[in-house]
Amino acid sequence: MNKQKALERLREIEKKFCLKVLIACEESQEVCKAFRQLGHEAYSCDILKCSGGHQEWHLKQDITPLLEKDWDMIIAFPPCTHLAVSGARYFAKKIVDGRQQQGIDFFMLFANCKCPKIVIENPVGIMSTKWRKPDQIIQPFQFGESFRKTTCLWIKGLPKLKPTNIVDEGEQVKFKSGKSMPKWYSDAFKLPPKERAIVRSKTFPGIAKAMAKQWSDYIKLEEAQKIKEDWVDNCGKEFILGTEVNSKGEFKREIKEICGNCDEDYEIMFLCSTCKAQNKEKEEICGRILG
Repeated sequence: MNKQKALERLREIEKKFCLKVLIACEESQEVCKAFRQLGHEAYSCDILKCSGGHQEWHLKQDITPLLEKDWDMIIAFPPCTHLAVSGARYFAKKIVDGRQQQGIDFFMLFANCKCPKIVIENPVGIMSTKWRKPDQIIQPFQFGESFRKTTCLWIKGLPKLKPTNIVDEGEQVKFKSGKSMPKWYSDAFKLPPKERAIVRSKTFPGIAKAMAKQWSDYIKLEEAQKIKEDWVDNCGKEFILGTEVNSKGEFKREIKEICGNCDEDYEIMFLCSTCKAQNKEKEEICGRILG
């Protein structure tokens, strides 16, 4: 990659960074909308009609053929009905009639998908032993939502989520047996079975926003890093890219003139690796600070 192409690509990333994201098994569109708010091309997919208000972003169909397409990221919420330990009393029957195996096979469609960046969400269940333990377990109260819902994440090609705002865990309901559960989860028992399942499966907005922000920022910085690794100057020396994403997800820039043999007025800071090693203590490297 030559200098001009690298600079053009970096400017393109800075001005317009758009990921193509598939949110599988999501009718609420909570995660889909979070990515859309950041300018990404995100689509929810489910066999159910969406309840998020944006049918134009919803693919009402079987997810299987979509997994063969090219996506920058896939976040999947496969049904947990036959997998979650909360329904363990029904496991024996579901094993015999094949429903549990169907649930496992569907879950593994995402685990084996070709997409390099995949996240699979599910509650505590049998996939920890049938496949492997999750990479991370999160709670809504770690992301500004006063609720408890133990959520497992199996992650490929992306970092773990960082808590954004830890608040109280929300109200709990205690039963005569001594057991307790979150009030919001208990209240769902008042709903018909199908509605109950939909309510319990919805992603909390705080988690959705964290997924969209943190994982898209990671890929954005990763793309810049790839360009850095491909960059070689006219002298055949490697350049080090000195750019990072700030708390707002914007590129933080320093403008410097670097090396007499190189072009001037770079819009993003590049340091010749040789010069950087020789001038560790100097604020100005091979030139004057332009701005």
